[in-house]
Amino acid sequence: MLHDSFVLDLASMTWQADGAPLLPSDVCNNVCDGIESVPFHKVFSFGGKKGMMQYMNIVDVMDCGMQVWSTPSAEGSNVPCGREDTAWAYDTKTSSLLVFGGWASRWLGDLVKLNCAAIIGPPYACTSMSPQAGPVFGEKDMVIKGLRFKPGKVQVRFGNTEKNQVVVDAEYIDNETIHCKTANYEQFGPMPVDVKVSINGEGWTVNKLVFNYFANTAARNSMAFGPGVLPKVISGVEVPFHIQARDTINERRTSGGDNFSVRIVSADGLVTGDARITDLQDGRYEVHYSVPKAASYLVHISHADLGGNESVPLRGSPFKVHATDPWTQHRVLGSIPGRRKGATLSELDGELVLYGGDTCGLVVCSTSPGEWRWSSVTPSGPAPGDRIQHSVIIVQNQLVLFGGASLSDGTELADMFWLKKTQGGWAWGCPKSHTPYVRHTVAPGQEPIDTPKPVTGRLAHTAVALDQQMLVIYGEKSGSLLTEPCIVESVIAQVANWIEPILRGDVPAPRKGAAAAATGGTIIMLGGTTINESEQPVVLDELVVFGMESPNSLVCTINPSSASGSRPPARTGATMLEYSPGQLFLYGGFSADGKPFNDAYLLDVTTLAWKRVYNGHPDLVGSQGAMATLLDGKLVLINSSAGSPKLDCACSLDPIGLAASYSFTTRMKTEVNTLLENLEAWADKQTISMELAQNLEKLGQNFDSLLKVMDALYQVKLKKSENDLLIEQLRETLRTLAADKIMPTTKLEKRLEDVAHKWDDIKKVQPQVKSNVEPIQANQADKIREDIEAFTARVLQYKAVFHTKLFYKHCTGAAAAYPLLDTAASELAKLRKECIQFAELASIFELTDAMAPADAAIRELYEDLVSVKDVWDCTMMCEVQFQAWRKTLWSNISTEEMEEGAKNFVKEVKALPKRIRDEDVFRGLDGMVKNFLVSVPLVADLRSPAMRDRHWRLLMEATQVSFNVQDPGFKLDDLLALQLHKFEDEVGEIVDRAQKEEKMELGLQKLEESWTKVSFQFTRHKDTNVYTVKMAEEDFEMLEDNQVLIQGMMANRYMNTFRDTVLGWNKKLMAVADVVAVLGEIQRTWAYLESLFIASEEVKKELPEAAQRFSKIDADVKNVLAEFKAVQNCVACSCKEGLLKFLEKQQTELEVSLSVSVYASTAFTVYYSMCTLRSGSLIGPYLAVRLNHSGLALDLSTVLFSG
Repeated sequence: MLHDSFVLDLASMTWQADGAPLLPSDVCNNVCDGIESVPFHKVFSFGGKKGMMQYMNIVDVMDCGMQVWSTPSAEGSNVPCGREDTAWAYDTKTSSLLVFGGWASRWLGDLVKLNCAAIIGPPYACTSMSPQAGPVFGEKDMVIKGLRFKPGKVQVRFGNTEKNQVVVDAEYIDNETIHCKTANYEQFGPMPVDVKVSINGEGWTVNKLVFNYFANTAARNSMAFGPGVLPKVISGVEVPFHIQARDTINERRTSGGDNFSVRIVSADGLVTGDARITDLQDGRYEVHYSVPKAASYLVHISHADLGGNESVPLRGSPFKVHATDPWTQHRVLGSIPGRRKGATLSELDGELVLYGGDTCGLVVCSTSPGEWRWSSVTPSGPAPGDRIQHSVIIVQNQLVLFGGASLSDGTELADMFWLKKTQGGWAWGCPKSHTPYVRHTVAPGQEPIDTPKPVTGRLAHTAVALDQQMLVIYGEKSGSLLTEPCIVESVIAQVANWIEPILRGDVPAPRKGAAAAATGGTIIMLGGTTINESEQPVVLDELVVFGMESPNSLVCTINPSSASGSRPPARTGATMLEYSPGQLFLYGGFSADGKPFNDAYLLDVTTLAWKRVYNGHPDLVGSQGAMATLLDGKLVLINSSAGSPKLDCACSLDPIGLAASYSFTTRMKTEVNTLLENLEAWADKQTISMELAQNLEKLGQNFDSLLKVMDALYQVKLKKSENDLLIEQLRETLRTLAADKIMPTTKLEKRLEDVAHKWDDIKKVQPQVKSNVEPIQANQADKIREDIEAFTARVLQYKAVFHTKLFYKHCTGAAAAYPLLDTAASELAKLRKECIQFAELASIFELTDAMAPADAAIRELYEDLVSVKDVWDCTMMCEVQFQAWRKTLWSNISTEEMEEGAKNFVKEVKALPKRIRDEDVFRGLDGMVKNFLVSVPLVADLRSPAMRDRHWRLLMEATQVSFNVQDPGFKLDDLLALQLHKFEDEVGEIVDRAQKEEKMELGLQKLEESWTKVSFQFTRHKDTNVYTVKMAEEDFEMLEDNQVLIQGMMANRYMNTFRDTVLGWNKKLMAVADVVAVLGEIQRTWAYLESLFIASEEVKKELPEAAQRFSKIDADVKNVLAEFKAVQNCVACSCKEGLLKFLEKQQTELEVSLSVSVYASTAFTVYYSMCTLRSGSLIGPYLAVRLNHSGLALDLSTVLFSG
């Protein structure tokens, strides 16, 4: 007989014996069948015989997935007898095997049903679940994964037996997912239980999934330990600590899933920190948090016990920590540069190089250990023009500069320079020429251009160093974002050969202000500002990876899926540099709302994993942010102090090294020994002190001994909870260090247990010692109370006269106030020292209520002293700055800078404590700053180009002070000596007058310039040498406009300054208007009459007097027209003395001549009519017609007489 098995591969029709599972025993004549089950089929074997007359009734089952035979126990009373050669069939409806007949030394005819549902299961199965552990109170979200789930009534059963089973309803998600809440298992307690699923009552799954119920985590038993909960931490850099979860019976938890929360808030409640919790899945949780600025903080740690919404504080929470400033402040000396925008800061050969942003050229800062010193440098060689928003990179220890916007005319530049340090100083260099190149990339809607063109000038672009090459990415030109990147093949060469790289893959959108750097041939770009479809600027958070496919081809990937870690938020204008091979460093930048970032990140380029290494408060760098670079692996920031126009602040920080020094293992390796030593020394001291209580008689006679005993009792009471927690924290710390094999901990653990036993002994004897010394304590307490009351009276008396001291008077001055403040500080220090001594006695002898008045008074005095010192500090700062500004020459004053500084000082004054605002010292400072702030706009107004000597004289009359603003040595101080803030209205009136007078002056100048060029237009009269005069239409419109302008000036209250000129122009323009009008009428009448009286001889004969009179008029008119032709200028012609009266006289004469002409024409008409009526002859009409044709006008009486 055999017990082997074989597998037939139906695809290849080959038998396989290797690896096939063996039956539990040798058998023959058994029945065997495979039954479908999920996720794997089951093979059942029944009966057979294993020897002569040894018939079997065992059922063996093999799981085809696990390929292991098992022999489940059969239940029920009708177990069939052993047999061979039986027959069976599987009933799918009841999940049962039907066994019939067989041979057991006789033929059998019975029918037996074997229910296999518990083994085969329903037509679905579970494969996994998450989480695999949870608290006994349940209600945790659980996701069950499986096969062939279907919609319907879904239930999940938790339990191992019928007695401890709990069923909950579940939700069908899809055919592979079910969601439910874990069952409440508190009635049964923590244990591992089976999890099964049933859908529509088809039976429970048979796959074994085990869920571990653990006892509820208790916040009162759990504890935090590590660097982050020690009294001293640092700001900006993450500090860690661990949480060890413990359950309600104070056992360590061994699985995760707890709801711990960590909240860090400053003591004043104004600043919060960031925290992240990592579940280590073994009952421990690693917490990292950072705080943005130096201050005292409370670390609140809590846990949602019993799964509720209300969090319970962890044991010892909140922990009090004080964060210190991690930055190293450097002393800055030398020619400190002014604050500027659009400049670059770089590290070159161990020195800081500042360039651009103003016209000061190159400024270099040496970074010797003792002090940092700025100096202006004038390098040899061809120097670049002053510019802003350019780019710089470092190639072969040389600084390479490209592009930017010229400060002289704002044009975008396309030049390139390199700077290097030589033995004799610094030297600029530049290529002799730039090679044009063909563009592959064009803007939307444009056609490609095959003609090579020079590299495009740009600003706010990004430049990256690639060995000897420089890649320039995008930027801005003429207000539009550029779409073309470019590469110069060698940045330090006499000929700059430019090419445009081809971008493949995810081509990034055009942008400006992006941060980029390269390491190991990979280029990383982050952020920047682009324009969206609505033509609105958008600040990006995109991470763009450029891979060099070939020298002129880049493969781009935007936001690779492999990127991980603490990704930086969207920003523009950040600094990115290579920190080390394969790592890039990112600092700062600005958000979409223009606020600066004060954070730093490290990017592992290989894994694209971000890590935030510094997170400071934005207020620490001001509204304009700080200029940043790396120096010897340290982050260096250059900035201005409050109210200063200079870059007079320099600080450095090694965030990576600092974070490493604050790691859990590094920090706690030293701290655990220090904490243990302190605890040992404290315990020894209290033990020795309590032993003094054994001789009560001697104790009553020796106050010092009594004091030691009382102090020991007080310390034990005070530190009971703290020491209990500390010992547990040290145990957990040593356990963690030992588990991680960081250091040998056996000796430390022994010391800890020794001091723990000593502490237990101290706690045991403390009540008895206290009871023994109570009578002696009561006797000494009365004496101490009397001393405290006398001290309190002395303190209150000092407080009563404190506010009368001279440093509360602004007139005292800073120079005299500071010594007085030092004296007051010394006096308060003495009082404080006495107060501490009495407070210690009061605490020891349980008299704390007696110290309350003195303690409150001294605390208030200290607050008053600090407040008044803050006022004098602010006063000194303002006076120093104001004095510096006062020394500024009138020609060099920058009122914008002063106004911004004065506004900052006003903010500083407003930020001073409210308790000091009613004091004279504050009112004096407030008035000084506000008066200066009021004076600055007045100074700006007085610097108006409209100011003339006459206005300065008016100002001198208003202020009753004489000065000479034209003096080259005239300073701002000379002007502020006028106390302008007292004459705000007068200055405003004078400046308003100057501006309006300037407007009048400019208007009059424009009149002069315009009318100097305005001439009459001349037209030849018939074929004579006489030219008629006409004014151009546009000149006539200007004449009307200028007359309105002059009328406005005449109505101006400040017209008297230009009275003669205004009235003169009013007269001139009126003369032009009148002459043009009169001369126009004269020319029309003269032209009409000239053909009668000059051209017709008959008229001259018939009307000699009229002809002679017109001949004189004609000569006068022609003379006037000839003079106009000679002079031509409208004003010069029209303003000739007596011209208008002469023209008016000529106009009158011409009107008389015209009247004669009209009258004669009427007479001839009458004559013609009479001739026709008398004789009917044609002579009359002929004569009338001929005479009328000649334009002759005769006296009617003459005509009638002749007839």
